[in-house]
Amino acid sequence: MRLSALLLALLALVACGELPQPFRADKVSALARPRLVRAVAVRPVDGLASAPALADAVVEAFGQRDVPALVREDIPGALQLRGRLDSSGAVIDWILLGADYRPLAGYRQALPPSARQAPSPKLLAGLAGQAVDALIAAAAPLPDAPVVASAAPVSNAAPARPLARIVPIGALPGDGAAALERHLRAALERAGVLVVASGGDYIVEGRVSVVPGHPGEQVLKVAWLVGRPDGGPLGTIDQQGAVPKGSLDGAWGGLARDIAEGGAGGIVKVIDAAYRTGAVQSEGASSLQKP
Repeated sequence: MRLSALLLALLALVACGELPQPFRADKVSALARPRLVRAVAVRPVDGLASAPALADAVVEAFGQRDVPALVREDIPGALQLRGRLDSSGAVIDWILLGADYRPLAGYRQALPPSARQAPSPKLLAGLAGQAVDALIAAAAPLPDAPVVASAAPVSNAAPARPLARIVPIGALPGDGAAALERHLRAALERAGVLVVASGGDYIVEGRVSVVPGHPGEQVLKVAWLVGRPDGGPLGTIDQQGAVPKGSLDGAWGGLARDIAEGGAGGIVKVIDAAYRTGAVQSEGASSLQKP
């Protein structure tokens, strides 16, 4: 399943030590806040025999379209998907509600007879995909949907760029390690940091772990450590959020991009503060762009 973002908003807070005075933790309380991305709480359709299986198929369909979703009655702050079976039992009226419970989109879906009793997984996947595509199209753009940051050119007045090396991330489920490194490199480059394969003025190390969460969920913890080549620490950016269990086993998709872009915002501020205050200033000072 490909997800565009963590199920809950990833909040990045920075814990700093041994930093130049303008960059101490009491001066900057939060350095990186990845964008808020709405998840979808899918409620099984009342009165439909195949409701649990259909709800699972809808969650899968959302995930394939980079929208995080879980089968839940409600998730505070998330979008809510409700389906009402009409009196004939042959039609579902779907309604997608915003975080404020106001309607965003609706879709009326006819059910074939085979879908009402013991439908095949293939049939359910088709119905779910049809409904999800219609709802996403009607509500487009989804609230808080991720938008890829545009490239920000480095100012001609300050061509010097700090050099940073990304330490390879350890083994992760699916393509997590490769995807995170790729998106982090792109986000840092857009912000004016030159990512190098060896050497570098700054070292960025990502430590990622996946631990059990609530039933049906896993908690993804990410820490980006920024330091000097000699091992001296400059700052740490922490991110954490819950994702559906098993959703990290394949392609991470937009989830990796959102984690990397959110973390890059904090990494850039750590590097920028050290660069401008002379902690490492081998190529001259410059102010970095926000990724």
